[in-house]
Amino acid sequence: MLLKLVDDEQVVVRARAHFRALIPPLVSMLATIAVMMFLIGYLGRPSQPAFVQHYSHIGIFIVWAVGGLLLLFGAIKPVLSWLNRFTYLTTHRVVQKNIVGGANAVVVPLGLVTGADWRQSKAQEMFDAGDIVLTHGAYDQYQRTKLKDMPDAARLHGLVAQQLQDYRRQAARQHMGAQPQFGGYGGPPPGRPQPGQLSPAQMRAHPYAAGHGY
Repeated sequence: MLLKLVDDEQVVVRARAHFRALIPPLVSMLATIAVMMFLIGYLGRPSQPAFVQHYSHIGIFIVWAVGGLLLLFGAIKPVLSWLNRFTYLTTHRVVQKNIVGGANAVVVPLGLVTGADWRQSKAQEMFDAGDIVLTHGAYDQYQRTKLKDMPDAARLHGLVAQQLQDYRRQAARQHMGAQPQFGGYGGPPPGRPQPGQLSPAQMRAHPYAAGHGY
């Protein structure tokens, strides 16, 4: 299913993982097929002993059964998962979810993101891919979410950083607009959050604080 948006939310980026994620399933498929063909040919040789020839049909059946399972879980399933999994960057959050099937969604609200970084291995550098690492949380409880093998990771990291800045500026403007005037100076009294910072009550009231809205 498509991503459900809330009011004033817009999708900035929608992307699948880089196609390099398909290399392991491809290697697994080729290796499995090669081993299957070798074993089937070996068992079907007329030069095999009579005992092996007598039970060769059972051996061939076992080869097909085991090989089919390896192809299903080692190649076909990863490819279908890659086709079905999308990553969204919106003006409010970062979401990874399946289009068809179980939700199994990863939702990271921009309001809870404290840092965004990207990493690139030597193998990923060959394909211009990389991992985006988001640090998020509140009240001294933080966790990291990794978006693996994202295409054009440097550009995506820049877009995430830009959306994070825009979100914080908008939150600061809304917070300043809601501030009461004190003593004619327009500043908050002692103990109040400074402009651009969200109070604990506002954090708890954040529409995505519990991962809803997708």
